[in-house]
Amino acid sequence: MEEIILQHYDELKTRRIRGGYYIVGDYLAQRLKEGRITEQEYNHFLSEQGYATYRDDLWTSLEKKYGLERPEAKPLGVIYTLGEELPIEKFDEVYYRARGFIFVEKADEAEDLSELSFHGWAIIAGQGFSTRLMRQLFKQDGRPVLALHDCDTAGEWIYRVFDMGSKRTKHLQLNLENVIDLGLHEEDAIKLGLPPRPEAKKYQKYRRERFELSALAVLKTRYGVENPVLAYTVAKMKKMGIRITPTPEELRFLLRYEIKSQIRRSIKELVDKLYEIVELPSQYQEEIAENLSYPDGEAIEVIVSELTAQLVDLKPIEELKTRIQQELEKIKLKLIEEAQKAVDDAKIIDEDEYERRVVDSCDANRIISALEVKP
Repeated sequence: MEEIILQHYDELKTRRIRGGYYIVGDYLAQRLKEGRITEQEYNHFLSEQGYATYRDDLWTSLEKKYGLERPEAKPLGVIYTLGEELPIEKFDEVYYRARGFIFVEKADEAEDLSELSFHGWAIIAGQGFSTRLMRQLFKQDGRPVLALHDCDTAGEWIYRVFDMGSKRTKHLQLNLENVIDLGLHEEDAIKLGLPPRPEAKKYQKYRRERFELSALAVLKTRYGVENPVLAYTVAKMKKMGIRITPTPEELRFLLRYEIKSQIRRSIKELVDKLYEIVELPSQYQEEIAENLSYPDGEAIEVIVSELTAQLVDLKPIEELKTRIQQELEKIKLKLIEEAQKAVDDAKIIDEDEYERRVVDSCDANRIISALEVKP
């Protein structure tokens, strides 16, 4: 196993610890077929103990022996909006402008789906945040709530909590009519050829095997899908007829965001040049100190009179500041003119064309085909 990690380290270091575990498992399956490892060794790797050894012992050993960086998991409880990661406590700030909500089990998966937040969806990993409060908020309107979860008993219960409420909140009637099960199902996992893992012992009375979203990581090495969780989610949304396109209100917000981004990019070179000017005095600090003549004798005490930069005539600097402000005003007027033209010329893309572009950008076509999604 150490040999596999060393050989594929460049790939594994870009994955989270659980996703990398599945990739290594895929390579071990090949070695099992080739007779290079025993079935007992392979089955041990698939067990919870095998994962714990991979996560806690093997990577710790590799860190010490080779200085490899151990993949990590993200912290619990985050929300993504417009690609920005916020703590889950900020949920109420993004709630009212979202196209809909995609609720996932783990923050790692929320990060994978952050691209969809540019299309109006709020991506939520709710561990550490009250799902009761979320259900109360979601119940206020009919926007879709998508529950993405593992194909296992615990994952299905997460969906059911949203769909039917929990026993503790039954009296509040918080079950949602707008919740949609977007989770990984056994049928999908089999079509994608995902490797199963044994179900947790306490749930084995319900099922023997489970499929995790982390297992989608094998599609990266098999098919070259850069972000398998994102590609699967987009494909599943297409399969279930869920529109990815943002609402008109969110579209206006996204337009404003895009214009701001373009303005920021357009003046970046100017900002860099101005920063170089601001940094000039600091650059002289070392140069001044290094070009002085210092005494050779032993110093008992050093008393240095306070230095001042007032020896410099500040009038030219003030004049330069005024000139820069005048030039910036000209640039501002020009940018306003160009930005307004960009807003006026902005085109609303047809919904079908919009979704085709999203599917292409998320590299979801291969998975759409595997899931036999009808056009």
